[in-house]
Amino acid sequence: MKAAIIGDIHSNLEALQAVIKNIKKRSIKRTFCVGDLVGYGANPNECIELCLKEAHAIVAGNHDYAAVDKTDVRTFNPVAAEAIRWTQNNTKKENLDKLKSLKLSTTVDSILLVHASPIKPEMWNYLFSLEEFEHEFSSFKEKVCFIGHSHIPSAAFQDANGYTDFLRENPFPLIAKRKYIINVGSVGQPRDLDPRASYAIYDGNNNSIEIIRLEYNIPLAQQKIIDAGLPEVLADRLLMGK
Repeated sequence: MKAAIIGDIHSNLEALQAVIKNIKKRSIKRTFCVGDLVGYGANPNECIELCLKEAHAIVAGNHDYAAVDKTDVRTFNPVAAEAIRWTQNNTKKENLDKLKSLKLSTTVDSILLVHASPIKPEMWNYLFSLEEFEHEFSSFKEKVCFIGHSHIPSAAFQDANGYTDFLRENPFPLIAKRKYIINVGSVGQPRDLDPRASYAIYDGNNNSIEIIRLEYNIPLAQQKIIDAGLPEVLADRLLMGK
């Protein structure tokens, strides 16, 4: 199986369209999404509908659940909470119903999809340090787990002896008797100081994974945020990648 894994779109239609176009250009037939279709950006309906059209499997992110009152928005920072309230008021009921129906995790063949972490995905825990990644491997049986949430692309493995480390090459091979957790980064709001959209390609035929970065029309996405009356800091951060 060969598949594209996207996530953290955050209502950024320009970034999502660029990523989908690139996936099609590469003739990749399957796309999976690790959540956070909405929040922050100005095109929630279009992003929900495009994801539903293109993705073969989608799991819920914390912003998706907050938009439908399945996660308490009071746990969000003030800017994120304001964006969620805007999203609730500007998203069609049928699209909100789609978000409400999303599950927290799903397995497709030998890969697990979850937004935040495989252990207690409903807690929306972030994985940054090697110790945080290491703690998660015992919670799933699949060879590869794809996540998002932090908006920072990264990859960690654990071998049969329990040795865990980060992977720094890109692309990288999938080695027998190792398990992997891959953060695919963010389509719509990267936070690794690289403003380009991020997604992953899983190639089960050649046993490899690659993180892809793409340019997109950031000024247009920024102007939409400002015109919608969303906090301007959400426009500023797109260009900074933070």
